[in-house]
Amino acid sequence: MEQKKQIIDRFKNARSDAVQELNRLKKEGAKIAGYYCTYTPTEIILAAGAVPLRLCNSSEQYVQEGEVHLPRNLCAIVKSSFGEAVSGKSPYFEAADLVVGETTCDGKKKMYEYLRELKPTHIMQLPQKNTGHEESLLWINEMRRLKSSLEQEFEVDITVAKLKDAIKQKNSQRLAVKEFYENWRAHPGVLMSSEAYSILGNFDYRLDREKALEDLYAMIRHIKSGPPDADVKEYDNSPRILLTGCLLGEKMAGIINIIEKAGGNIVCVETCDWLKGSDGLVNEDMEPFSAIAEKYLQIPCPVMSPNHNRMELAARLIDDYQVDGVIDFVLRACLTYSVETVPLRRLVKDKKHTGYMSLETNLAHSESGQLNTRVSAFIEMLSI
Repeated sequence: MEQKKQIIDRFKNARSDAVQELNRLKKEGAKIAGYYCTYTPTEIILAAGAVPLRLCNSSEQYVQEGEVHLPRNLCAIVKSSFGEAVSGKSPYFEAADLVVGETTCDGKKKMYEYLRELKPTHIMQLPQKNTGHEESLLWINEMRRLKSSLEQEFEVDITVAKLKDAIKQKNSQRLAVKEFYENWRAHPGVLMSSEAYSILGNFDYRLDREKALEDLYAMIRHIKSGPPDADVKEYDNSPRILLTGCLLGEKMAGIINIIEKAGGNIVCVETCDWLKGSDGLVNEDMEPFSAIAEKYLQIPCPVMSPNHNRMELAARLIDDYQVDGVIDFVLRACLTYSVETVPLRRLVKDKKHTGYMSLETNLAHSESGQLNTRVSAFIEMLSI
């Protein structure tokens, strides 16, 4: 088998490699639909013959650019994402022919409003709770509205057959990611958490999904048969950590490294670019719009009120992965996730009798020392 490092490097380099791939696709006449949130139904974008491109950014450089145009007391993800868009320097945003947004948090809603001045932007009206007949009908209608917008913008016809093909394609990707994740945890000692993140956290940025899936399945074969790595093996008896909270984008790699250096063994990550989006499939036997709406409405995001799904998922993950401690990362000024630290702490500490720590961060490099100190203290407490 090809060396493990070469496969991991291809995922690590996915964002930079995507620039060349985007240039090739644009020359071939491909349409690019940029999106920022896991609630975006990429199946409908694929059915339009377009390429879905995740635009969410957490670069400190673009945070500073964003603060020129937005209030400083917004979360770093909103400031960075908007800063990237207005900079005129982003090959990703510049490549997008259409931006698909959604009414999740207030900061992103206003960001999409301002993005309309830069790009054609379609905003989906997300229900504020994930149960109820009216909410379901609203979300199904939003699926159809997105279809119409894509058809008009890209001058295509989205048929039922194309939707069903796109659903199967996305489901196959979710199954592959799930198989990788389950084998990674079933065969400890082969991959570090940081290596697994390099693969899963960058999967959506590999625009040639067939090659990405080939590498993913090659890594699964390696995990099943590969010899234990001495550097990984030393974490076998370390405190088992569930990492949850806000989407941290490319900053997640640094957070994972902090936890690993402190002696924590990350066994599960419940964030938008890991489990939130890949947990569950779209029903292939239902009417396509209803099936897509049903799946996406169940994403366990704190924008929903009440958000029982996230609590149920966290409880299940704590049991399934025998978690010793939960680290909940919250972006500063993210009211949505900040408020939900209260019920999550109660669940983890009072019901599951498991260690819990909430960390508020602005994703700034200057915070790394404080994060190191607090994470180290938490891991040490779990080790006693």
